[in-house]
Amino acid sequence: MRTVSFRGWTWREIAQVPIVVGLGLVAEVAVRLVPLPRAARLFRVALADHTPPSSARPVLPGWAVSRWRVVQRVMRHWPGGGACLRQSLVAGSRLRRLHPTMRLGVARADGRIRAHAWLEVAGWSLDPSAGDYGVLPLGHA
Repeated sequence: MRTVSFRGWTWREIAQVPIVVGLGLVAEVAVRLVPLPRAARLFRVALADHTPPSSARPVLPGWAVSRWRVVQRVMRHWPGGGACLRQSLVAGSRLRRLHPTMRLGVARADGRIRAHAWLEVAGWSLDPSAGDYGVLPLGHA
């Protein structure tokens, strides 16, 4: 098992870890037991509609940058891999004051279809790899 180092973390960020882990556990159960629209509502994350992503990049407030960083660091170590959906739900909950939306996309790589989930704030993706995926039009369910 890989150990997690808190080197470079602030005390405020370390204090957020139990919250993120708890939300991650709830997300793990939710994605397995309930339909995605219901899981998104549970985490107060809107599913993106058919509007294209924005090219304008918003400036995130300091508290949001800190929360996003903690979610990324914790979910990077999430067991089982493929944590993008869970990360999007958890981060969406932690950043809910910014009214994030979640997008789902697919891409073909090495003859396989890959799925990905990511968050957008003010129409701008928080995930730099989102541009590699074709967006699935989900609408509002």
